[in-house]
Amino acid sequence: MPRTVIADNAAPLERAPTEPLVEAIGQRVERMIINGEIPAGGKLNEYALAQQFQVSRTALREAVRTLERSGLVTILPNRGVFVRRVSLKEALDLFDVRAGLARTAGRLIAARATDAQIADLTSLHATMIAAWEARDVSRYYALNQTFHSLLMACSGNERLASLYEMLSNELHLFRRRNLGNSAQLEVSIQDHAKILDGITAHDPGKTERAFERHILMGKQRMLDTLSAQPEE
Repeated sequence: MPRTVIADNAAPLERAPTEPLVEAIGQRVERMIINGEIPAGGKLNEYALAQQFQVSRTALREAVRTLERSGLVTILPNRGVFVRRVSLKEALDLFDVRAGLARTAGRLIAARATDAQIADLTSLHATMIAAWEARDVSRYYALNQTFHSLLMACSGNERLASLYEMLSNELHLFRRRNLGNSAQLEVSIQDHAKILDGITAHDPGKTERAFERHILMGKQRMLDTLSAQPEE
């Protein structure tokens, strides 16, 4: 049976005065899922979460429906809300679509990225290298998410960025911390450096190829990790 998740470490919801309540709740639960606080297959305890966030169950349920539309949870009548389990076939399909979006984004980023954005990406890349050198996988993982989000923001295409984020979130349900070991982190860093080189040169072809390859190499790393795991 799936485990019911109460999220004992959840704190009252904090949001800006102008931020819609349902949006804030949705983002909070989404972070809990992406960070692994609510695991794939886990059942959300709506009553407990509403109490801990100090929000109404009506608002929580509305937020949960937005997460269902984004593919993070499944709502089963008379059973409750469950974090989705993503199959290997689904994960591979998601990687292929994400690679296509990355290629399109790479072309746009090379053409549209500003000097300030390039400087931010370069600084973030340096911070990721420091995390790798310190063997701080958790920090690298978080920085990697930020790096990809910033890349997509540089595309100047909000719809593209939204689709890419949705696919990435679904993949997190399958392969959280797949970047795991030092060798994989180093390959990821090298990929990022090639993407940055293309952006800095404002070379659409180089950037789109580097970004697409980065995603496809991530797919291969996932498969390599799975093949190395002992059978249960």
